[in-house]
Amino acid sequence: MRSSDRSALRLLHYWWPLALGWSLTVVVQRATGRAADVHGIVTLLSGIFAAYSLDRVLDPPGATGRTWMTRMLALAGIVSAIVCWLAASTMPIRTAALVPVLGAASLLYPILKRFPVTKTVALPVVWTWASIALPFNDGSWLGWHAVLQPVAVPLLLLIGSGCLLCDLKDEADDRRAGVRSLPAMFGGPATVRVAVLLAAASAAAALIEHRTGLAVSAAILGAATCSPTLLATEAAGPLLVDVILTLPGILISARVV
Repeated sequence: MRSSDRSALRLLHYWWPLALGWSLTVVVQRATGRAADVHGIVTLLSGIFAAYSLDRVLDPPGATGRTWMTRMLALAGIVSAIVCWLAASTMPIRTAALVPVLGAASLLYPILKRFPVTKTVALPVVWTWASIALPFNDGSWLGWHAVLQPVAVPLLLLIGSGCLLCDLKDEADDRRAGVRSLPAMFGGPATVRVAVLLAAASAAAALIEHRTGLAVSAAILGAATCSPTLLATEAAGPLLVDVILTLPGILISARVV
C-alpha cells in the first residue's frame, strides 16, 4: 500500500468515530421517539472529533504518521474543542456539567487506560452515556435520567464488544507499555470470546426491545470475529469494527429497519 493510501486510511480510522456518534444519536432518537437537541448533537460530535484528534497527537512519535498529519490533527482537535465548549455553553447547566467530566476523562485517558476497568468498561460507558445524555438532555444532573432508557443496555453491550475488538491491534504494545487491557492480560483468543459473548447479549437485548438495527450490527460484529487477524490489523481492523457499529444509524436513516 502506498504511503498516501496508508495516511488516508489512518485519517479515516481516526475520524470515523464522528460517524459513529451520529449513528448512536439516530438509534436513540428512534428508540425514545424524542427529537435530538441541536446544541447537544453539536456538543457530542465536536467533542468526539476533538477527543479522537488530540488523542492521536499525544501518541508516541511516529504513531500518527507524518508531521503534516500531526499538525492537522492538532488543529482539528483544537477547533473542535472550541466548538464543543461554545455549544455546551448554550445547553442547560445540569447537562452541560457532563462536558468537563468527559473532557477530563479524555485528557487523562493515557493514564487511566493502564487500569483494566478503563479500557474494558469505562470507555463503553462514556460512549453510551454521552450519546444519550447530550443530544437528549432532560434537565437531570449529568443527564443520568436519560441514560436509564432501555436502549442503553444493548448499546452498552455492543460498544463494549467493539472496544474489546479494537484493542486486539494493541496487544503487543499494551504489554510492553504496561497497559492492562484484556488482550494484554489474557491474550487475543480470550478477548475475542468475551467480545462474542457481549455481541450475543447485545443482539438478544436488542431483539427483546425490537431494535432490529442493533441486532443486525451485533450479529455482523460477531461474524467478523471469524477473522481475528484482520481485526488486529493496524487501522483497518478498528475501522472495520467502527463501520459495523455505525450500521444501525445507516439502516434506520435508509428506512431499511
